[in-house]
Amino acid sequence: MSNEVQPTILVTGFGPFQNHKINASWEAVKLLPDLFSKHEKSPGFKLVIEEIPVIYKDVAQRVRELWKEHKPLIILHVGVSHLAKCLEIECQACSKGYNKPDIIQSCPIEEDIMEETLKTEFDIQKICRIVNESSHKTGCKASMSSDAGRYLCEYIYYNSLSLKEPQVLFVHVPDLDTYPSIKTAQGLLEIIIHLTECVFDVKCTKL
Repeated sequence: MSNEVQPTILVTGFGPFQNHKINASWEAVKLLPDLFSKHEKSPGFKLVIEEIPVIYKDVAQRVRELWKEHKPLIILHVGVSHLAKCLEIECQACSKGYNKPDIIQSCPIEEDIMEETLKTEFDIQKICRIVNESSHKTGCKASMSSDAGRYLCEYIYYNSLSLKEPQVLFVHVPDLDTYPSIKTAQGLLEIIIHLTECVFDVKCTKL
């Protein structure tokens, strides 16, 4: 039996907030372990999923806890956007400007934070192309976005990008009345398979 540590991909979705009493991101994410295990190209990765509360301080703390616990090679965060009509793959996240209160009416303290923007290392255009080429099977389309909204979605993205070591991506998904959970999950699965295939291949990431 091999003593090698199985590489890990961490995927998170968000819990309820505002009008999203059932959050489409978590509804899709929780379907992924079964889909991942049955996929014909499923690589030798361990898939870990986590539901994150829509609370700034919980995000900041939990991102680091999950990193220390699992040491994932890849982190994929998923959140819902009522504006999304397809999977929106986010390019970047900013360190400050988070003035929209979370579900406990709190915002981060930003007085001592320097403004910076961090970008993902993944090739977003290629990921969109892969999702769109598979849309005849999944029903999912994808587009690129450079504005993650300065709320919990962008906040968690920035916190994970700031870890530096894992490769990180964020995907906004539509409401349940636009894409049912299984359709969103199948689109996310296409992204995950690609990410796990290319994490050891420098050609898959931006140089």
